[in-house]
Amino acid sequence: MSEVSCDFGTSNTLLARHNETTGQVEAIRIPGITMEMPSRLTSDGREYSVPVIPSLINYSETETLIGDQVLSRGLTEHQDTIRWMKRSIACGQTSRKKTAQGLKSPSEAGEDFLRRLLTYASNQISFEEDAFTFTAPVEVFEHFQDWLLRLCESLNIQRVRLMDEPTACIFGYHGATREQDRFVIFDFGGGTLDVSAIRLDRSPDQARKAIQLGQAGCDLGGMDIDLWLAADFAGRHGMNDYEKRELEAVMLRQAEQVKIQLSDPQIEEADLTILNDRGRIPRLLKTSYSRSCGACERGGCGEHQSVSSACLGCLLSSKGFLRSVRETLDRSLENAAVKVGLRRDEVTRLFVTGGTSLVPVVRNLLNEYFRDRVVYDHPFDAVVKGACQGIVEPVLQHDYAIEGYNPERKEYEFKPMFRIGTEYPTEGPKRYYTNGSHEGQTRIGIKIFEVSRVKRSSLNVSIVDERGILQEESRVHSDYQHRCLNTGNPTFIIADPPINIERDKKRFLCSYKVDGNRRLLLTAIDNLTGKTLFDGYPVVRL
Repeated sequence: MSEVSCDFGTSNTLLARHNETTGQVEAIRIPGITMEMPSRLTSDGREYSVPVIPSLINYSETETLIGDQVLSRGLTEHQDTIRWMKRSIACGQTSRKKTAQGLKSPSEAGEDFLRRLLTYASNQISFEEDAFTFTAPVEVFEHFQDWLLRLCESLNIQRVRLMDEPTACIFGYHGATREQDRFVIFDFGGGTLDVSAIRLDRSPDQARKAIQLGQAGCDLGGMDIDLWLAADFAGRHGMNDYEKRELEAVMLRQAEQVKIQLSDPQIEEADLTILNDRGRIPRLLKTSYSRSCGACERGGCGEHQSVSSACLGCLLSSKGFLRSVRETLDRSLENAAVKVGLRRDEVTRLFVTGGTSLVPVVRNLLNEYFRDRVVYDHPFDAVVKGACQGIVEPVLQHDYAIEGYNPERKEYEFKPMFRIGTEYPTEGPKRYYTNGSHEGQTRIGIKIFEVSRVKRSSLNVSIVDERGILQEESRVHSDYQHRCLNTGNPTFIIADPPINIERDKKRFLCSYKVDGNRRLLLTAIDNLTGKTLFDGYPVVRL
């Protein structure tokens, strides 16, 4: 048996396995599927490359292509190509795209992509014998994890576990040795930003464990920068609605290349060039984007009205990009401060992973916060390699709440149950009185909600709407989300005799606890009759 890991990403996906002969974790290369991703931000200044699988899938009438198969055939911008699947799945997007093989939802495309990828790698891994670890963002609803587990079941993968990406990252970096060390993992990929404060449990008689101290997430990533660059370019060159719609895929691809180039510390300027052949006379459109300028370096936003030149730093400043990054980093540190009193100056090192972490303004922010404690050595493969090593202390990844009725206010409200970071199985139960909301009520529903702290953006992955009009509004808002976990499978307390509002102010005593399988168990007692209505009944899996 060997350890195998999969880091399914919005932009790129990686596979790795533990080589039992050498004792090392190795990224898996698949000829024709993987491509080399270079990086120069190592501590010794050398360049190294990592085999990644572009998270792309193309459906033609005769075949289905993934990864570098799509890139090498020039099909990235093709109408039958689907990208950015992970963030769409994580955000619950269900809209389907028309392809040569019929309508495909993000979850269907993502399943097809991963199934083909793992099948291509089946000469290097074993579904029946190997232990698989799949990584997931910190602030992702449980349906994403359930989707991964269903995929594994369909492939007959026998041994599966899930690990959050920042925690996996800590195992992928070297030098984390002392028990008192505290680390921050800054994971900024194509679709999400996740920040976690972590310490390691290095008990000599146990496997390595990562203990989560504080977490925060933001629905923001490299794809947003691509969208902003493409929209900025279209606006500078006065594209009409038809041109924007027809050239959108090409602009997004070129925008991504500009972002990648400007993330290289040796490159100060990059050109975004498009051949607009949608009119009677073909035109070559070009704008040179600089990494930054004096205005954005001072925290402002310069005016760059020229068609031929612009500034990436000012564009990101105008979108509130750095503010969102700073807020997410601060929230993670605040959570760790509340839980264990961790101060910023007590952080041993900050480990960076994810391509968007290399964007210049992000690097500047991290250096401002942590100076020489920032480590960039493995920005692309730390997560997938770390997922093959160590285990994670089982804790809840979200806050959970129950919907209850407040008879004094005569309105429904959320009552907090278990907080993020709570270890399970839980030691003691949470107790609440459950009351009816109206006279004569005979059934009282138990509704459990998962609370996401992530700042969600409306998932509109196009720079134009269905009419071809440029999207100008801000994509990020600050509302936390409550998602009911048992809408399709509600649990009801039967009130016999029916509810009398005045008499039954504390009618049903409900106790909740979480077992080792992350199931929420309910014990309910009717104080009026003395009957136990439920005893350790599983309501929902958290």
